[in-house]
Amino acid sequence: MSDAPGDNKPKPIFNPDDSDSSAAPLIDFGADTKADASADAARAEAKAEADNAAAKADADKAAAKADADKAAAKADADKAAAKAKADAAAAKADKADKADKAAKADKGAAAGKATGEVAPAAGSEFAGREVVYVQAPVPPRLKSNRAVGSLLAVLGAGVFAAVFAGAVTVAFLLNNSTTVGSAFTDFVQNAAFWVPVLVFLVAFVLLVLVVNRAGWAAHVFGSLLVALAVYFGSIGILLLLGVVVGAGDGEALGSFGALATNPIIIIAALVAREVSIWIGLAISARGRRVKARNHEIVDEWEREHADTRAQYERATTT
Repeated sequence: MSDAPGDNKPKPIFNPDDSDSSAAPLIDFGADTKADASADAARAEAKAEADNAAAKADADKAAAKADADKAAAKADADKAAAKAKADAAAAKADKADKADKAAKADKGAAAGKATGEVAPAAGSEFAGREVVYVQAPVPPRLKSNRAVGSLLAVLGAGVFAAVFAGAVTVAFLLNNSTTVGSAFTDFVQNAAFWVPVLVFLVAFVLLVLVVNRAGWAAHVFGSLLVALAVYFGSIGILLLLGVVVGAGDGEALGSFGALATNPIIIIAALVAREVSIWIGLAISARGRRVKARNHEIVDEWEREHADTRAQYERATTT
């Protein structure tokens, strides 16, 4: 090409022939591809790291949650154990409280029984108030006349035997018996003598035990009972002995009519009444002394326990 002025033909903007093939291209597509690959690798690596971090975070979170659950389970177990221990302690305390209340109630009931007081019930208006138990004064024990009276009754049986034997001896003399001595000896060895004596002893002792400290009038009336006991008791026992002895000998010894009209049995009943009357006089005299002594003991006791008795009466009225 020429730059002559006469050449008016326009020149092209770009002529491929004018280009320098050795010059580098304005855009290198191969370099862009490498950059993109590096960026992708960086992103992939960043994503992998992010995923690893997320996985580690999830693992840490799961481990923390497991630890929290384990701690919560342990806390629940400790709480349950503490509650069970507290319930056991409360049950033990409640049991001890009930036992203490029961012991106090039993003690109060025993004291109330001894003093006549009754502990207030749970729903009573006096519940919760202090109850004061007052011991009731115990009256003195009065003396009896039974022991000494029984000894005197035994002595009276001896007196009855002697008087009974003497009276029968007199009857033998009045009967003009020429063998009074032998007849008396045979009599005191016979059941007709010993049976009334034993019946008198039993009947008189029973009378003394019944009348105790009674006056002489009781012994006078009781002497009739003793005489009847000696009369009918002797007949019954002698009839029984007669049947037993007669069964061995083959014959009966007497009958009720024969024994009922026997002078010895009648004498035994009369002597029993007289002896029981006069021995009863001695027993009643001692009974009067015992009764007077008992009155003195009671009066002295009432004087000594006047204040206690008044306090007890006030407690019973309120």
